[in-house]
Amino acid sequence: MTWSHVNKLLLGSLLVVLVIGGTSVYFVTQSKSTHIMIGGVLLTVELAETPSAQQKGLSGRPSLPNDHGMLFVFDHEDYWGFWMIDMNFPLDIIWFNSNRQVVFMEEDLPPCAPQNCPVFTPTSKAMYVLEVNAGFAVTDHVIIGTSFTFLNP
Repeated sequence: MTWSHVNKLLLGSLLVVLVIGGTSVYFVTQSKSTHIMIGGVLLTVELAETPSAQQKGLSGRPSLPNDHGMLFVFDHEDYWGFWMIDMNFPLDIIWFNSNRQVVFMEEDLPPCAPQNCPVFTPTSKAMYVLEVNAGFAVTDHVIIGTSFTFLNP
């Protein structure tokens, strides 16, 4: 086999890897979103339903539109802990039980440094967790017992 053939094979292999890799990244970064109504407010929420999406959350993003959030959907109720590592803006984090009622909230949480990043854990089991911009809970009168509903897109 000549060097020309080897170079063509290597280049072809590299293109296949890039195409497959690029396609994989496209599917991994695509996310599903829906609308919810909470406290009379319509929110567009990105759904974090897989462990990898839940681990990533909103980390690394520069901001979040005011009428948006991320809704973490778990397959069972538990004491799901959250932290603010790699965040660039403060959040309100709201935990809901399986009936979609608020059971715990942490408000105006600032981003944290990796060496000092507390985990916030609810006092009641939750099945859904909503991350929204800091101030949302106060501005929109979200309190313990407030519920949300899914809306058709």
